[in-house]
Amino acid sequence: MRLIVADANALIAPFKLKFNIDSELTRLFGSYQILVPEPIVGELEKLAVTNMNAKAALKLAHSREIRPTKSRGDDSVLELAKKVKGYVMTNDKKLIQRARYKKLRVLRVKDGGKLAPEENWMLD
Repeated sequence: MRLIVADANALIAPFKLKFNIDSELTRLFGSYQILVPEPIVGELEKLAVTNMNAKAALKLAHSREIRPTKSRGDDSVLELAKKVKGYVMTNDKKLIQRARYKKLRVLRVKDGGKLAPEENWMLD
């Protein structure tokens, strides 16, 4: 089973772009589990006050496994992905660069709501 660590924008994307994240992950991996770093839930809670997509993303986050981390923000995503040897799911360019530097696998949301692995996705 593939472990996917999601940041806030990856959880918002299915609602903003109108696609089914579970269908996309099943298409790519068959078996998977989305993990949400606890600080990302806090980020979504703040955004959900004024953003309907973030409100829906917060519900999505609560339907997945939420894991505590020592780090905050993007660092929490990288920390958890490294710890579980999982994929980082994001569209944040800075986070993608940092994940690549740490040799972590990355999933991006492409136009039309398709998930696609970055070129380094086969790294173990």
